[in-house]
Amino acid sequence: MTTSQDFESYDVAIIGAGAGGYSTALRAAELGKKVALIEKSPVPGGVCLHEGCVPSKALLTAAHVIRDAQHAEVMGLSLPLKSIDLRKLIDYKEGVVNQMTKGLEGLLKRRKVTTITGTATMTAPHEISVELSDSSDTVHLQATDVVVATGSHPRHLPGTQFSRKAILSSQDALNLQQIPSSVVIIGSGPIGLEFATLWSSIGAEVTVLEVADRVLPSATPRVSATISRDLKRAGVHCATNVTIDSLEEGVNQSATVHYREDEGDEQTLTAQFALVAIGRLPNTDADWFSAIGIDLDERGLVKTDAYGRTSVPGVWALGDITAGKQLAHRAFAQGLVVAESIAGIDTEPVDDHTVPAVTFAMTEVGSVGYARAEAETVPELSEVKETTFPMLGNARVVMSGDSGSVTVVSGIRADRPGVPVVLGVQMVGPGVSELTAEAQQLVGNRIPLHEASRLVHPHPTLSETLGEALLSADGRPLHTR
Repeated sequence: MTTSQDFESYDVAIIGAGAGGYSTALRAAELGKKVALIEKSPVPGGVCLHEGCVPSKALLTAAHVIRDAQHAEVMGLSLPLKSIDLRKLIDYKEGVVNQMTKGLEGLLKRRKVTTITGTATMTAPHEISVELSDSSDTVHLQATDVVVATGSHPRHLPGTQFSRKAILSSQDALNLQQIPSSVVIIGSGPIGLEFATLWSSIGAEVTVLEVADRVLPSATPRVSATISRDLKRAGVHCATNVTIDSLEEGVNQSATVHYREDEGDEQTLTAQFALVAIGRLPNTDADWFSAIGIDLDERGLVKTDAYGRTSVPGVWALGDITAGKQLAHRAFAQGLVVAESIAGIDTEPVDDHTVPAVTFAMTEVGSVGYARAEAETVPELSEVKETTFPMLGNARVVMSGDSGSVTVVSGIRADRPGVPVVLGVQMVGPGVSELTAEAQQLVGNRIPLHEASRLVHPHPTLSETLGEALLSADGRPLHTR
């Protein structure tokens, strides 16, 4: 029997050291709280730092170097790709991850956050048992507030598990020790498109299968069309309106998918690897969620209020286990809100509608706020208008050899009659991942369109594409008709 003397007491205990968990820990400690951060992996950072955002972008950096070298011929520069040293490429990726991990560990140590490596179980609303990873011991914690940030895991196809041989999850794909000769990717969301970009750039034969009627179905049709064109130009075959009948692994490390396109006859495709990238599921299947009374919805997501409070007083949840976009920067922001709410600070909740999304595909995609079709369904919005600026009107885009577009959605909110504001921005083209932050400021702060269009962008830069789109939306086009 465990007595109260056996418990180590904390103000805040956090289960999960991913983006949301560690941001909560850092902010809570900064506010003077005694904090424990529990993580079953030996290092903090979660999926984003170790299995997703950071390592995938490190590899995509190499892919873009290859594309730049190929484009260099247009400028009279011959930069042939002699070889790809996969071991060095993997070392580069791991070096980036290790550097970021050490930096995070240093921050946690400096803010006196107690880190515990092990598997956590909530035994009561304010009590946690942790089976330590490096021994058979179990430690017990009490905390005034508990934050659950257990993250998510890749969804597999019904009836097919990840084999880590030929049928891969995104985590498996990041750890491949060979350059694939051929790959079939099931799913054309951000993860699927990132790997299509990476693998096609290093010479693999890539096929993308998508159940929706277009690639990157979360984007607008214009953006999807641009991405589809760029994939085709890079030699990636894409099939949409696909029904997957089965996926099986062969004896000689191969994967065979049986599918139908547009409800036609069954087709068979065999590749060296199959990547299943059809989304992620919340890590909420542990028995203790229901045992202590944490309410889940029909998708297994934790029900919370806008500030992260669950159905159990003193228990909070954030990140991929809550409804909304499964994005690291959303979890960062939620962590700040939860920590400040626990500390009694009057803070603003995260506005999920203004959380930006970026896809690092063959061409980058950035979006925030409303698309036109969505805005037109909102009763509080009127005079919705969409304005698109083609990026080929920008000198830096011409130099890059790419193309794309910036679309500004504007309209009038019921609480500000007569004042058109920026409701949303959708961008596809080179460098738009870095432009999305400015777009989020405009949308999130409900900046009047005329004021936004008066902002001066340096010339010649990619940022001018957003400035030109805003000018056009305001009825004052400069370098466009």
